[in-house]
Amino acid sequence: MHRSEFEKFASAVRPRLASRAFAMVGDKAEAEDIVQDCMLKLWTIRQNLDDYTSPEALAMTIVYHLSLNILRDSNRSVALPDDDSLSGVDYSPEELIAERESEAEADRILSKLPDTWQTIIRMRHVEGMSNSEIARTIGSTDGAIRTALSRARCRIAELFTQQNNT
Repeated sequence: MHRSEFEKFASAVRPRLASRAFAMVGDKAEAEDIVQDCMLKLWTIRQNLDDYTSPEALAMTIVYHLSLNILRDSNRSVALPDDDSLSGVDYSPEELIAERESEAEADRILSKLPDTWQTIIRMRHVEGMSNSEIARTIGSTDGAIRTALSRARCRIAELFTQQNNT
């Protein structure tokens, strides 16, 4: 990928990467740092980006892993909502702790899935993308996305059942 192609790619994908990073870490400055780190990693391998079916899916995966590293390093499992998003809703400390634990459990289960399935599940259920949007983003077909989502959901159910039976 030449410099001009990379610049077009970067400007097109940057807003979605920033949105994904922000959704995970809950801090705009950290999210921008994560996206910048991702862009740097992609720049260093720009000659090989054409070998990937979907460089955007690669970028999303890099952002996901960089965000997880930030969360691990700061001992956070998920970003808590800020006070503005809680206006009018009174959550008890126990409810906030239970929410954090359930989200951490979901993250643990998702981390056991192949990276592709993790990406597709997050694109569908966290970012709210349609199957056709996901297919376009990662260079696949609607049918393949439906199949991957179905298999990923079945595996999540198996992992959840295994975890709750032990």
